[in-house]
Amino acid sequence: MKNKLKNYLLIVVTCLLITFNSNSQDTGESTLGTWYEITLSNRISDKISISGSLTNWNFELFENQQLLLGIVGVNYHINKNVSAGIGYSNGSIDTTFEDTDSPYIQENRILEQLSIKHKSKNIVWSHRFRLEQRFLEYPNEDILKHRIRYKFKGSLPINKTLFIAVYDEIHFNLNEFDFHQNRAYIGLGAKLNKNINVLAGYARHSFKTKSFNRLSIQANLKFDFRNEN
Repeated sequence: MKNKLKNYLLIVVTCLLITFNSNSQDTGESTLGTWYEITLSNRISDKISISGSLTNWNFELFENQQLLLGIVGVNYHINKNVSAGIGYSNGSIDTTFEDTDSPYIQENRILEQLSIKHKSKNIVWSHRFRLEQRFLEYPNEDILKHRIRYKFKGSLPINKTLFIAVYDEIHFNLNEFDFHQNRAYIGLGAKLNKNINVLAGYARHSFKTKSFNRLSIQANLKFDFRNEN
């Protein structure tokens, strides 16, 4: 168990170091911000589930909002380890920190994704590939941007209740292929019951010119309605 934990933490540290070094000049915020997220998954048949999430980022602990984004989606489960989904999201983003000094904007987003999971001994790994069509509403113009994302996640149980979670997700713009952002995370999770787990951890959120340190609080709700009459 100790060797597995050491290997797992090595992966976490590597992900965080990559994120820390993604900018040759660190012009990031020194203030600790917050990342709140709640996700919901409802399995309605053997092949179909409906999902949703609400995400809130703040530049500071409890104020100075950067992003508020809601997502709804439908997923088709090809088998127990592979699913494909489509979704829609809407939100508002403060992008004034980026190198373009863009104003506060609204976004409508369409997404397509493929999710794959597998188990190696007692560690559950997952991979998510996502394409996005981002309809950005600036004060003087509307812009369509295309983006691709890859998320790599691992979960290591400590006991029946507690687990360690780590992930790294990199984003690239596709209009002119270039790096957009990276998110690295490590946290401790607890399974409250068969439907709900919560996590608290540290996230490093890096853009081209700035990086942010964030306290991350998540709640994940998962329900299965297939057995209900």
